[in-house]
Amino acid sequence: MSFELLDYEPPIERPQIPGTSGARKYTGDQSGDGYRAKREGSEKWKVEQKIIEDMLDGMPMGHWVLDIPCGEGRFFDFYHKKGFCFRGVDISPDQLNAAAKRVKDPMKARLMMGNICAMPLQEKSVDATVMCRITRWLSPDECVTAFKEAQRVTRDRIIVTANKGGVHPRPLSLFGDNLEPGWNLAKDVPGYINDYRILMFKRNK
Repeated sequence: MSFELLDYEPPIERPQIPGTSGARKYTGDQSGDGYRAKREGSEKWKVEQKIIEDMLDGMPMGHWVLDIPCGEGRFFDFYHKKGFCFRGVDISPDQLNAAAKRVKDPMKARLMMGNICAMPLQEKSVDATVMCRITRWLSPDECVTAFKEAQRVTRDRIIVTANKGGVHPRPLSLFGDNLEPGWNLAKDVPGYINDYRILMFKRNK
């Protein structure tokens, strides 16, 4: 399965440190099966997977999910099982090539390269957006920009993971203070540790 190529430009205001930026890290052995093998057995991965799947579980078949960054397609099996259509967006060609192997029904999937701070989608074009394990790779300002972009393109719910402690703290206020009219925090669930939060925002009908 091929994917569309859309330009991705790393933010120029932050220095790009080889081996640490999200734009450069997940290539080669750090992508695809290598990425998954190192993580899927961890408690963080398993707890995260269950919570995010539960947050999406009530959506009807045929609804669209934007998965950004989609990585190697960790949620694709679940999307197919639930009958969702999905757009997988990532900045890494290696991750997208690995993700393409997990697509079971090409009629229900679109994969593309893109920038989370300037999502290549029209307003209210997806029902749900999943932003898993991305906030630590963004500055606080970029987190706000990405969250506003998610609100722009999403009709129903947005799921974000964020660690409110640690080296790269991303507190709830970073998102709660930047809700557009009609959006509300629906769930705030602890992940593998209490500081690691999985947030779901819902838009009023």
